Amino acid sequence: MNKIVTTSLLACGLIASAQAVNLTINGMAPGLHEVVTINYNGQNRNVYAGAQSVSVDGASPINLYCIDLDHGNQAGYNYNANIIGVGSVSSGTLIANLFSHEWTGVNNSVEAAAFQLALWDIVTDGADGLAVGNFKATGTSSAIATQTAHYLAQSATAGPEALFLQVYEATNHGPNGDRFQDLIGAEAVPEPISLFAVGAIAAAVIRRKRK
Repeated sequence: MNKIVTTSLLACGLIASAQAVNLTINGMAPGLHEVVTINYNGQNRNVYAGAQSVSVDGASPINLYCIDLDHGNQAGYNYNANIIGVGSVSSGTLIANLFSHEWTGVNNSVEAAAFQLALWDIVTDGADGLAVGNFKATGTSSAIATQTAHYLAQSATAGPEALFLQVYEATNHGPNGDRFQDLIGAEAVPEPISLFAVGAIAAAVIRRKRK
């Protein structure tokens, strides 16, 4: 099990040397988001929680999730980002574990909202739950709360799926420093795979995103 997380982190590290890509935010992904109330650093916010539809270098849209509560995104935003390894992100191993368990099984609005809430809790508080810490979400539906708790529990151990985790770190946050979020997504890796093949596939992923 631990090999899969290590492979994921190494894959992300190999991708990290890529040049900046351009992101176009198309909006929230249809059927993969909910409106929730969160509390971040003592302030309540009503936010969309779920997948964002994003075009990378003008390619067909993919679903990415926010790992950056300090900045906002909205449909129409266009900005540059560097692809970096998940090991550079706070609680990167927990994020890799969550993705390797659950990424391919997020199929509806409740699951997508819970996946987003779990990511925010992981990067902010290290997966301490929605009721405590600097990030809270105590007013969600019971379905979302239960699903989020499941995802947070899954983040404690490596999962069965090998993935390339791609963190898109914004190169700037706009003139007022309040926009352009850091985002994360993943692509499946065929198994078994050698580290040499990991590097080759990583390079192919980057080339494909640039077409």
